[in-house]
Amino acid sequence: MAHRVPIQPDKDSLSVKSLLHCRTVIANSHFVATGIMTQVEGELFEIELHEFNRFELGEAVTMTVYSPAGIQTFQSIVFAKYEGAVAVIQPPLIMKKFQEKREYFRVETTGKAKILRVVGERGETELLPEPLEAELSDISIAGVGLRIPKHPALAKAAQLGAILDLGFMLECELEIVRRDRADADVLSYGMRMKLQDMDMMRPLRAFVLRKQVEKQIELRGQAVKKRS
Repeated sequence: MAHRVPIQPDKDSLSVKSLLHCRTVIANSHFVATGIMTQVEGELFEIELHEFNRFELGEAVTMTVYSPAGIQTFQSIVFAKYEGAVAVIQPPLIMKKFQEKREYFRVETTGKAKILRVVGERGETELLPEPLEAELSDISIAGVGLRIPKHPALAKAAQLGAILDLGFMLECELEIVRRDRADADVLSYGMRMKLQDMDMMRPLRAFVLRKQVEKQIELRGQAVKKRS
């Protein structure tokens, strides 16, 4: 029997957290500033710097991060700016350098959903006579959390057909991954999500990014209050 040699991790691979709290240089076509990398979650990098107003939304920038694993240089786009910081998109190419498997980043949100049909464990489909109302709790580009009132049709459900209201309508198929009791009459569901129209991925991704920025603005405001 052949002896199996374990696969060694790529010596050039990094953890995304190795960029956190590192000195970061950000440059546009006419200005260069130095700041600190303060967030690396989701699809955004947040850089804290005094000259945040010198950068415009949507403009291309060059990032240079002086990390313990070496100097990382890449191109990006400014997605947001707020008091004392800018947020830039994490480019797909740099993500290949990160060794850990990263789940899609979920953001807390509120909103409504309508459950239109239920698919059972054996694949049988039931169209509900009336849409079942649900509440959103969190969302990513590949999953969603819903709070749904108890209903007999959901007892043995494996998948759901639904429409999410995110300020725009998102039709999707949902695969139930977990269900927990939220209270006496409501269950909390965690679900994988497949869009019916893949053209809606772009507005969904923008929605998730916007919610992430809103959370970062809230956290920065709380941190400023604690320091004052």
